[in-house]
Amino acid sequence: MKRILSILILASIFLVSCEGDPGPQGPKGEDGLNIVGQTFEATVDLAAPDYSVFVEIPSSVEVLDSDVILVYLLESVEDGADVWSLLPQTFYLEDGEVQYNYNHTTFDVNVYLHGTVDLNDLGPEFTDDQTFRMVVVPSDFALDSNIDVSNYQSVKAALNLSEKNITTAKVQN
Repeated sequence: MKRILSILILASIFLVSCEGDPGPQGPKGEDGLNIVGQTFEATVDLAAPDYSVFVEIPSSVEVLDSDVILVYLLESVEDGADVWSLLPQTFYLEDGEVQYNYNHTTFDVNVYLHGTVDLNDLGPEFTDDQTFRMVVVPSDFALDSNIDVSNYQSVKAALNLSEKNITTAKVQN
C-alpha cells in the first residue's frame, strides 16, 4: 500500500512539473475606463418658502451610482480669484446660524439653506444670486485620502479639471 501511494505521489509530481508549449495568445481585452471628474455650476436664488433649489445635472455630465458629487459655494472674489467653500458651509450670525447644504441623485443636486435663524429675515446676500459649483468625483478619487476635498483648487488639480469645460446647469422650477 505504501508503495502504491509513493508511486502516485511521484507520478503526480511528475505530471505537475511538466511544461508544454505555450498555447495561442488570447484575444486582446478592452481598454480600462479612464473616468475623469466633471464640473458644472448654477447661480440660483434660495427663496421662501423652502429655501431650496434642484439643479439638473446636465446631459453632458455622466454620474454613476458610485460617484460622489461635491458642491462648493462661491463666497467671494479676491484679487480676481474665486474663493470656493465646500458645503456644508455654516455662517454664524448674531441671532444664530445659517447653513448651506446639499444632497444629490444621479440626475439632480438639491441645494438648500437652513439654520437656527428665521430664514425670512435673511438678507439677499444669503439668498439671491448664489453660485454653486458641483464636481462629480469618481469613487476611486473620492477614496484617495491624499486629496483635500475641502479645497476646490486641490480637487481641480487632482482631477485635471479645466475652467473652460464647466457647464452651466438648469434649475428646476
